[in-house]
Amino acid sequence: TKFVELLKKFIEDVGKDLVLDDFNLKEAQMRLPARKHFWVARLMESKIRRGELTKKKTQLKKNITKEVIATSPVKISQSSAEHAAERHESLQNLTSKIYECNMIIEYLEKVEKVMGQMGFDIKNIIDVQKMEQL
Repeated sequence: TKFVELLKKFIEDVGKDLVLDDFNLKEAQMRLPARKHFWVARLMESKIRRGELTKKKTQLKKNITKEVIATSPVKISQSSAEHAAERHESLQNLTSKIYECNMIIEYLEKVEKVMGQMGFDIKNIIDVQKMEQL
């Protein structure tokens, strides 16, 4: 699915960003602010998408609930109509997409934490290198 492909791409890209060795240390340190910005932007995009999907789901649920009430041969309560609407395929698809967005957001929040710690990791590596040169 699109979700799995996006998650795999993010995992691959983050893996590249986290590679540190003696040869790329300075380059990684110089690129770190830009990479942090990149991942925070992906996080915000995902949160915006989740908000849009949630809004769309709320509106769709209202519409389906109204349709269920209008087409029901007997009078049914609002809560029964909402329960029936939840089983509608289009609403279940949106619920699934929101779940996927939440998973991406959770991953990106963890990436943000790791990226935030990278500056300390780079500093520690440099300190070790200095001690080895003594």
